[in-house]
Amino acid sequence: MRTIKFWEIKAQKNKDSVDMLIYGSIVGGEKYEETDVTITDFIRDLESLPSNTKELNMRINSPGGSVFTSVSMMNQLKRLKSEKKITVNAYIDGIGASSASMLPMVADNIYMYENSFLMIHKPMASAFMANSLEMKETAELLDQVEARTLIPAYKSKGTSELTDEKISELLNGKDNWLNAEEVSKFFNVTIIEEGLQMVAHKDFDAIAKSESTPKEVKALLEVDKEPQANVLTDAERQEILSNSKANIAYLQTLNLL
Repeated sequence: MRTIKFWEIKAQKNKDSVDMLIYGSIVGGEKYEETDVTITDFIRDLESLPSNTKELNMRINSPGGSVFTSVSMMNQLKRLKSEKKITVNAYIDGIGASSASMLPMVADNIYMYENSFLMIHKPMASAFMANSLEMKETAELLDQVEARTLIPAYKSKGTSELTDEKISELLNGKDNWLNAEEVSKFFNVTIIEEGLQMVAHKDFDAIAKSESTPKEVKALLEVDKEPQANVLTDAERQEILSNSKANIAYLQTLNLL
């Protein structure tokens, strides 16, 4: 079986087009697993795009993760589009869950395969070892993310069926799993009429074990759980973490710039 990297950026035969694979959890700060995607990874690769790049194809198969990192990634994509006039296409290769459902909404075009899924719910953050004041501040910040970033992003790609009432319904209560056909009802997406065989990994374990996860999604996650090869060497990872520009950009996300 061909090794699939969970974080990779590569030029296509058409040198004006570049593929970016986001096939892991989106994390804030330091990596814990080779599959993790950080803002330092993201900024580094956007800055390394060839000067003649006209099109970025962002391919997503992610359980989500840090909402604040995802917001920063969205802002970086907006800057890429406005400053470099690059067209961004988002492909939901398998699952775009939680904060990973936000990223496609910044793209110019969204594509889903027939067996792809999008999972939407309210923004979440860990409150581990936090006092009541810190938990209150986090809750208020999450409400700001929902009001100022998440809802406007969803509405920008919404059809006439995506009313304020429907957005409220999607963001409240249980996890809302939408297949490609359901997504096309509420969002402007193009369905690719074929299935794509995906490679799942342990980042999806929590989704696979959740009672709210539809059986169709669990079946998709059972395709292949074989661990994949490392993406970055220790030296490469250290270089990324020491990138001062990336660290500054990450700190700026705390103000939702």
